[in-house]
Amino acid sequence: MNASTSFRLSASFLAILAFAFCCWQLTTSVLRVHTATTIIATFHQGPDNIDLISPEQWVIQTSSLGAAGAQLQARLRASSRAADISLTRVEVQPPDPAKPEQVRASAQASGGTRAIAKFIFELENTHPALVIERANISKGVGADLEVDLVLLARAQIEEVQ
Repeated sequence: MNASTSFRLSASFLAILAFAFCCWQLTTSVLRVHTATTIIATFHQGPDNIDLISPEQWVIQTSSLGAAGAQLQARLRASSRAADISLTRVEVQPPDPAKPEQVRASAQASGGTRAIAKFIFELENTHPALVIERANISKGVGADLEVDLVLLARAQIEEVQ
C-alpha cells in the first residue's frame, strides 16, 4: 500500500465516522423533541376532560383552625411522599381575621420535572382539593426543579357535641 491508498482509506474511514456521528446526533435530537412533546401533551387537557370541583371537595372538615392547619400540613407531606419529591419547608400561616374560614400555607419542595408535576396534580385533584394561589418554579441542583407554593384551603369548623 502506498501513501495515497492509505490516505484515501483513512479519509473514507473518517467520512464514515462523521456520517455515523451526524446520524446519532439527529436521532438523539428527534428523540428529545418527541419526549418533550409527549410530556407537554400530558399537561394539556381539553375542556371536555376537566371535572368541575364542587365547593364540598375543597373544604377541610375540622374542629378548629389549628386542626385544619395540621391537616393541611399532613396533606402536603402525604402528597410529597406520593410524588417522590423532597418537601423542604411547610409553614401554615396565621388565619386572616377578615377571612377566618381560609387556611393558607406556604411550602417549598424539590424534585424531578415529572415528580413536581405529579405533586401539583395531587394537590389540586385529591380531596380536599387545594387552591394554588402562587407557584414559583425554578431550576434546582442538577436536573431537579425547585417549587415554592402558596396554597389555600377552606375550613369548615364543626362544633363538637
